[in-house]
Amino acid sequence: MRQIGARSKEAWGGVERAVGRARKGRGRLAVGVSGGADSVVLAEALWRMGAKPVILHFDHRWRGTSGEADARWVKGWGKKRGLRVVLGRARRSGRTGEGEARELRWNFFRTAAKRVGVRELWLAHQADDQAETVLMQLLRGAGPDGLAGMAVRVRHGTLEVVRPLLGMTREEVRRAAGEAGLRWREDKTNQDEKGWRTRIRRKVLPYLAKIYGRDVRGALCRAAEIFSGEKEYWRGVLGKIPKRPDVRVWRNKPIAWQRRAIRVWLQGVGHPGANLHEIDGVRKLLQGGQTASWQLRGGKVERSGNKLFWFREMGRIAKRAERC
Repeated sequence: MRQIGARSKEAWGGVERAVGRARKGRGRLAVGVSGGADSVVLAEALWRMGAKPVILHFDHRWRGTSGEADARWVKGWGKKRGLRVVLGRARRSGRTGEGEARELRWNFFRTAAKRVGVRELWLAHQADDQAETVLMQLLRGAGPDGLAGMAVRVRHGTLEVVRPLLGMTREEVRRAAGEAGLRWREDKTNQDEKGWRTRIRRKVLPYLAKIYGRDVRGALCRAAEIFSGEKEYWRGVLGKIPKRPDVRVWRNKPIAWQRRAIRVWLQGVGHPGANLHEIDGVRKLLQGGQTASWQLRGGKVERSGNKLFWFREMGRIAKRAERC
């Protein structure tokens, strides 16, 4: 458990202003709280500003008794403030891949939010997280949407996800925690370089800063802002994507338009994060010919009667109830 000595209230004021700008109305909301400094600062700010957020905490069961202690700490933290706390945990113990861990966490968030009746999920990602995300996406070969990073407010399935602290650095958020006299839990896995994000944070970004002679995190965040603006522009250009796109309408559009439209369509039918191989596979269906279906992770797209249809698959069996 950590605490930073009190200083001026400048950083805490920045948190309150960021949270205030992001709030829309007075509806119920939930906050994902790991017990770390960032999430504790966000939940505390909401509570002090009159909100009564539901606290959601998920234990990946990577750290045994230490993770269980985090869950107890978060539960106690919420109880002292009269807040409802919903705890979740992975079925199996032991470390998993980062992608699998993220999916388990999001499944918990969606299920818990539905159970407690909230439609807004607030998360404490800040500028350092944004810079790490953009660099990771770049190294994966992501397109403009991936390089747009995280948005302050975005739809994630049935949830409206809000990240008000993206304009503040990790250092500023911790300074705010000190100014507010807050305590938090330190997650030792943040120091474990087995994780891809941790290696980016502890090795790659410091190395880039050294050879460039300046901190590159700000440049990565600015790039995300630029691509985010382009993402908004394309949303207007594409307009409303039909549930059953007509390949005759799409096939004569420029390649960039087709790729954007396919990505947006797939996201809308329940397949977010499509990669270039998947998108270009669907593009082949636009041209007619013998190729009438394309397999994706967790589903497939079929062309029938000049229309595209999405089928979600459970195992190897396509469930046609997901036809759009």
